[in-house]
Amino acid sequence: MSFSDKFGKKLDKTKIGVLLGAILPIIAFFLFWQIKYGNKSFEQLYYYMAYHSGNRNDLLIFPLIPNLVLFYFTNFQWRWDKMTFGLVAATLTLAVPIVISLIW
Repeated sequence: MSFSDKFGKKLDKTKIGVLLGAILPIIAFFLFWQIKYGNKSFEQLYYYMAYHSGNRNDLLIFPLIPNLVLFYFTNFQWRWDKMTFGLVAATLTLAVPIVISLIW
């Protein structure tokens, strides 16, 4: 059994998938906020998003991209099914309120 197989068995846990699925979008949100809207405080950013619905799309959807990339690797490349399940559960938990906010 190679190192990557042993490492994969340790990481193939639902809890790790949920944890990564919750943390990666938060990190991506803060990175995107600082890169694109770094001149606005968090309060200004909130009002900017609340009153200009066209601006919500990129700022709310971009943070989910790291989860999509991780999903590709855990599901199609490495076949870590338990971790993928946790990742999808966390992503759906985050995505449903985003979709609802975009509709409203």
